[in-house]
Formats: sequence, C-alpha cells, structure tokens
Amino acid sequence: MTFQPYPNRSGFISIGIAIGCGAAIILLLNLLPHQDNLPSIYLLFLEALVAFGLMGLTIVWTIVTFKLRYAVTRNGITIHWGLAQQQIPFNQIEQIISGKELPTPLEFKGIKVAGLQLGWGELLGYGETKFYTTASLTNSLLIVTPKQAYFVSPRYPNDFLHAWEVRRELGPTQQWAMEVRRNWPLNIPILADSLTWGLLGTAALICLALFGYVSFLFPDLSRTVPLHFNALGQIDRTADKAILFLFPIVGAMLLLINALLGGYAYREEKLAAYFSWGSAVVVQVCLWVAVYMIVGAV
Repeated sequence: MTFQPYPNRSGFISIGIAIGCGAAIILLLNLLPHQDNLPSIYLLFLEALVAFGLMGLTIVWTIVTFKLRYAVTRNGITIHWGLAQQQIPFNQIEQIISGKELPTPLEFKGIKVAGLQLGWGELLGYGETKFYTTASLTNSLLIVTPKQAYFVSPRYPNDFLHAWEVRRELGPTQQWAMEVRRNWPLNIPILADSLTWGLLGTAALICLALFGYVSFLFPDLSRTVPLHFNALGQIDRTADKAILFLFPIVGAMLLLINALLGGYAYREEKLAAYFSWGSAVVVQVCLWVAVYMIVGAV
C-alpha cells in the first residue's frame, strides 16, 4: 500500500527555477558572439556553466519531490525518494511514534525547500535521524530502528499506522535488508564513487581556472611570449601569445582521455582507474606551472 506525502510547492518551485536557468543559459550564449574581449567571453561562459549546473540540480530535486512516497508491504516500509529507495524491514522497526509526542528540540542538517525536507539530525533519545518529510514535526511520524530513526510525513498518518500494524501481524514473505537501493543510473558503481567525482572534478576545476587565468592576462601581454631559454638563461625561442591557450586546450583533451581510460579500467581494476584520474590532476597542475613560468618571464 502506497501513501503520498503532504502536498508541497517544492517541485513546482524547482521547475520554475529550472526554466529560469534554461532561459538564462540561452541569453548568455546569445550574448557571447557580441563580446569583444576575452575576459567577458570567459565570464559569460562561466555563468552559463553555473546556470547549467544549477538547472541540473533543480531537475534532480524536482524528480525527488514528485517521486517521494511511502510504501507499506508485509516485508517492511519503503521510502521512495527520487531514483533511490530506503528499505526498512519490519523486524528492525521498534516503534512508530507521532511527532506530537516528541517535544525534544531537533537539529536538522540538509535541504529544505518549500516544505520538503531531506537531510539528517540528532534527536535526543533516538540518536541519528533521517528526514523524508513535507510536513512539520507534529504532523510527521518517527520510525524507530536500533541504529537509525526516520521521519516520514504520510498525508494520512492514521491509515499509515493501521497498514503497518495489519501487515506486521501477517508476517513477512521475504527477509529484507536495511539498505538503500538505487535505480539506473545511480546503481552504476562508478557514478556512486565519491573518489571518482573528487578526482575528475578537481582536474576539471583546475583546467577551467587555467582558461580563466589565460583569458584575463591575454590582453595585457606583449605580442610574443618566451618558450625556451638557453644555458645562459637567455630567451632563444618565442611564439605568438595565442599559444598560451594551447595549454588549457591540451589539458581539457588529456582530461577527457584520462576520464575515458579510467572509466574503461574501473570495472576490472579500480586502482588503475584512480591512478588515471589522479594523473589528470597532476597534468593540470603541471600545465598551470608551465603557463605561470612563461607569463612570469615576459
């Protein structure tokens, strides 16, 4: 039996923000051809990139909002949120308490948008608590287990409690594990690996920053920049300053190659994948050093 949460405006607000971000991206991209200096082009591109990221986050939040629901079966309670489900087997549920019986102040850490709360906190007497709610504390229910407590807010809490009691008495048809189950694409191991995102994200940020560094310095540089020095430290080879953009471009290409190679190796050998992605970070740093040395010699 499935129970919907209390109605909230979070999903509609997220849709509005996503539409606004999409419009901002179109506007910023249309402004790009009219810019006559590199810093402005870079800043517009960066703003469009930020807007794109924000739009992606709001789309994810919209999916979470509209898919939030609670299912009660003979095996336990499932909290559906976005592309994941928190399974709570009946043999782990000690009690379900109305929020009206919980006067203890609660610390909340997480995301709260127009009534929808996803996060965690500490509740005196119950320890760590997770939130999957769209209502106030007094209109929510606390599912208590030995290691974790869960706040939910079914629209009809009495019916929810009745469904739990009836199915608990019937007994389970199979034994569940206390776990979070993820749907595609979140169930792809590489997408759930925080180290993967950390290494590739760091390399991408360094590369993007190098593009910005070159863009802001470019107008003030002399027409040529030094590329090589002889044994006496004298410049013996120069090139047009436009060559500086070759460094972040090469960095972006190498990052893409390393990302693909690491992704290919991840299934068979994670260490090789991490080495590939870690080396991408080192390469970006080296390119930064190279550009800095060239600019410093001008």
